[in-house]
Amino acid sequence: MLQLAVRLGLAVVAVPVALAITLLLFPVWSWLEHTTGIESVGHSGPASWCYLAVWVPIATALLLPPLWRLARALLRGPHGHAGT
Repeated sequence: MLQLAVRLGLAVVAVPVALAITLLLFPVWSWLEHTTGIESVGHSGPASWCYLAVWVPIATALLLPPLWRLARALLRGPHGHAGT
């Protein structure tokens, strides 16, 4: 469980990284808005969903390994083997 807490902490720390990457992708968001018509860029920068679209994969990559281990542990049961 400590490892999961560490991963959650890393996901929170990933917020500024995702913010920087989103801002660096400004030309991509402008292109996306121009080609698809999806509102991506406003007068104050990228839309909120752009920040989320960058942060979610980063947070997911950090959280998946401990969640898989937790799922396997739950499936194994209290005695360390699968099934009943």
